[in-house]
Amino acid sequence: MLEHVTEPERPSVAFLFDVDNTLLDNDRVKAELATGIEEAVGKAAGARFWEIYEDVRWMRDYVDYPDTLQRFREAFPHEPAFPEVAELVLGYPYQSVLYPGALEVLAKVQSVGPAAILTDGDPVFQAAKIARAGLAEAVERRVFLYAHKEAHLANVKEALPADWYVIFDDKLSVLDAVERLDQRVFTVHVRQGHYGVAAGANAGRRPDRSLERIGDLLDLDLASFLAD
Repeated sequence: MLEHVTEPERPSVAFLFDVDNTLLDNDRVKAELATGIEEAVGKAAGARFWEIYEDVRWMRDYVDYPDTLQRFREAFPHEPAFPEVAELVLGYPYQSVLYPGALEVLAKVQSVGPAAILTDGDPVFQAAKIARAGLAEAVERRVFLYAHKEAHLANVKEALPADWYVIFDDKLSVLDAVERLDQRVFTVHVRQGHYGVAAGANAGRRPDRSLERIGDLLDLDLASFLAD
C-alpha cells in the first residue's frame, strides 16, 4: 500500500500597497485643489495656503491637511470663502482619482495572498481618504498607517504574518529602505506620479520589478511576475 504523500506547503505571501501615486493619482488631487482654492480665495491667499502646507509638512514630515487648514484659517480669520476651501479639501472625492485597474489589481493579488494598505500621512485625514476611495473595503480593512511606514515593517509582519512580502510603491527610497530592513521582501516600483517618474539612478538599489502603471499588473501572469 502506497503511503500518502502530501505536497509541500507553498510559502505564504502578502501584498502591501502604498496609496498616493500608487493606487490613486495624488498629483491630480493636488492640482485640482490648487485650482479650486485659488478660485475661492484668490491668487495671493491661494499661494499662502500652499506655503503653509509645506511648512506643516516640513514640521511633521508628512502631509497634514487638517493642520494646514487650521493654520490657514488663523492667517486669514476673516476669509469669507474659508468654508468652501475646507469643504474642497476635506470632502475631496478620492474614489474618482483611483488609477485605472487599481481595485481590480487588489482583487487579483488576493487570489494568491492577502493584500493590505501600507501608507504614511496624518492619522486622521489619510485614514479617511483611504476609506473614501474604497481602498479600505477592498483590502478587508487591512490598513497600516504610520508617519514613517518604512520604520514599522516589524509591526506589519506581526499583524499580517507571511513568509514573504511584495511591496508596491512609487518611491524608490522607500523600497530601498524596506529592503535593507528585511530581505524577505519583493519590491515593485510603480512609475506613476512625480516621484515615480523622476526617480534617478542614485535612489538606491534596483527594485525587483517595475511597472509603468499599476493597472499593467492585470495583463501579467502573477506567478511569472514574482518569479526570481
